Amino acid sequence: MFRRSLLFLPVLLGAIALPGAPAFAGEEDDDSGSARLHVSQGCVSKARAKAWVAGDDIARVAFYVDGDRVKTVTRPNADGRYAFSMSCSRLSPGAHRASAVATSSEGSRQALRFQITRAAQVSPRFTG
Repeated sequence: MFRRSLLFLPVLLGAIALPGAPAFAGEEDDDSGSARLHVSQGCVSKARAKAWVAGDDIARVAFYVDGDRVKTVTRPNADGRYAFSMSCSRLSPGAHRASAVATSSEGSRQALRFQITRAAQVSPRFTG
């Protein structure tokens, strides 16, 4: 029973903000910015990993997963958020480093790091 519950731990952890994680190569952190990161919890094969950034004086936000740029958003949606959504099925099971780099109109950058954890598919036990 205990072993089975450990399989669902990554689903519960989902995406976790990592404020003290090291920066990706080529990034410069400017933690004085006002950008705020929000991340959805849980990433299973039929779901989507979602994150969005909001704040003042943001010109664009680039989203990275495992060091690769996945999306750059130059306009906020109707709620004033720079949003990112990605199918969880694109990720292999396990933890993935992710970040959102918000660039202000003056050119200063703020890196906001988080983690996306995809749970492995669990097959039901045969009880027959």
